[in-house]
Amino acid sequence: MVLSDLRQYVTLLESCNELTRLTVVTDPILEIAAITDRICKQPGGGQALFFEQTKGSAFPIATNLFGSLHRSALALGLENLDQLTAKMAALLEQLSDRDIHRMDLHIAVLEDFSRFAPVTTPPAWNVIMEPPDLTLFPFLQSWPGDGAGSGNPRYITLPQVFTANPDGGIPNCGMYRAQVTGPRELAIRWKAGSGATRHLDEFRRRGKSMPVAIALGGAPAALFSAMLPLPGDLDEMFFAGFLRGEPMEMAACRSIPLRVPASAEVVIEGYVNPSETCLEGPFGNHTGSYSPTGDAALMRVTSLSHRPDAVIPATVVGPPPMEDCWMAKSWERILLAFLRRLIPDVTDIHFPLEWIFHQSAIISLEKPNPGMVREIAVRLWDFPWFAEARLLIFVDADDGIDQSQIAWHCINRAEFSHDTIQDSSGKRLALDATGHRLSRRPLHPDPAISLLVLQRWQEYGVSLK
Repeated sequence: MVLSDLRQYVTLLESCNELTRLTVVTDPILEIAAITDRICKQPGGGQALFFEQTKGSAFPIATNLFGSLHRSALALGLENLDQLTAKMAALLEQLSDRDIHRMDLHIAVLEDFSRFAPVTTPPAWNVIMEPPDLTLFPFLQSWPGDGAGSGNPRYITLPQVFTANPDGGIPNCGMYRAQVTGPRELAIRWKAGSGATRHLDEFRRRGKSMPVAIALGGAPAALFSAMLPLPGDLDEMFFAGFLRGEPMEMAACRSIPLRVPASAEVVIEGYVNPSETCLEGPFGNHTGSYSPTGDAALMRVTSLSHRPDAVIPATVVGPPPMEDCWMAKSWERILLAFLRRLIPDVTDIHFPLEWIFHQSAIISLEKPNPGMVREIAVRLWDFPWFAEARLLIFVDADDGIDQSQIAWHCINRAEFSHDTIQDSSGKRLALDATGHRLSRRPLHPDPAISLLVLQRWQEYGVSLK
């Protein structure tokens, strides 16, 4: 099923009994986040939540929409996220060049990718708010200290932030947190090295203000694409079309020269002056503490549009498990296809929920041998996806990736004097837990006895829970 907008996805979740509606009035200041946090901690991620009545606003909020493996798959029209690996691998097999630094250029010209070029249609966000007033929306305060540096606690937490270079080319869509600092002002914290940061540097060199558009909602594939660290300048909206199997429908902004998803719930348009900054933060995040207050780009709003019955999507960030952990699992499955193409010895990768935002992973290798782990660790650190990886653990593919066994492997199959690999900065560590140095005979049950026990199990009268 190709999902066109957020409300279609909400309807799908309800039909699958994956969403709970809250009909009582709830407060966007801390209360909604506290409810969401408690639900996110449930086994498997809990249910999606739809808050029909938000205190001080006419707009409802939906949270934890993608907070499980099943819902993340549903959002992309899949039965399970493993299908992403196969889909991406089929595309990458058409590449003759394995150079990661040119991969975006080679992918962009493939017919199986370029045919998903976005198309232009009229926007569904046809209500123009005059004058623009961001404070009328129920944007969340998630943690008590959020925004304390400037006294503005509310954040837009699921924004699709659109920018382009000064000539209007190389469009970028990223997910960057945006703090509401006034009715017509936002503080946006770009990520270092992101497409938006590069675009802002180009505008700075030309002495011009940069157009910025923020879209909320729309096709879920667009939101996932905004989140993914795609290689180079690969166009996120092309990639969203590739993910959903149908081109994205885009609409021109009203006051700036950018396009955003035509089915978005809310569209915020404006400009960022490269020489103008403001204070952003602190902000409670996945580390279990607040990221510090710092300078951020100041976006001045020129236009604000929304659908007549707009729904505000939001997420709550904090100690895992949280919604963003499950969403990142989609990247894990896509990244596996990239890694298999670039390093064929890699057979699988796993991001423990607690490690995801430190670029840390458990990596399975086919027939590891002395020297292989060290070589692959160094190569991975050179990839942008692992440039800041705090910890990489390598295991033998024959052992699979079973979280309950990883700690056991690390203690029993690693010779720390040889198998600990640290980079020159001292900030990145890899551990060879493949056991390829071990000369001891591994334990394996007797196959005949295992079969006998299986055949006689009912006779024993022992129940398994």
